[in-house]
Amino acid sequence: MLNLKSVVINKLNNYYFNQNKNMNKKFLVLIIIVIIIAVVYIWKPSSQEEELLSNVPEIITANFLCQNNKSIQAIFSTGENSSVDLVLSDGRTLQLPQVISASGARYANEDESFVFWNKGDTAFVEEGEAITFQDCLVEGKND
Repeated sequence: MLNLKSVVINKLNNYYFNQNKNMNKKFLVLIIIVIIIAVVYIWKPSSQEEELLSNVPEIITANFLCQNNKSIQAIFSTGENSSVDLVLSDGRTLQLPQVISASGARYANEDESFVFWNKGDTAFVEEGEAITFQDCLVEGKND
């Protein structure tokens, strides 16, 4: 009888030990999942932060060499209010907002008497009816 009692107690102990072991594994997996979710939630930027980051302008600088030894230094600011700051080889400096264009990028003053066109590595300046800076190519490009 004592032997049967010890066998039953042994079986019960093994059963509860295995159940406890399985519960510990399940509990550990649950804790890991909760930690992963918490880390993702904490590290994910809020929609307000994403909006602020998307509105940060990117600054791109390009130096164009044009016909007749003329040059244009262009500092492009992309983002919600895209614009270009120009330094022309004749000494003038201008800041122009980007305006609607069918192809390439077009920047113009309010009355469009001064227009800077840019497409890829090329650019030109149109003042009134005349093209004053033409065949401009990004410095270092020999296409």
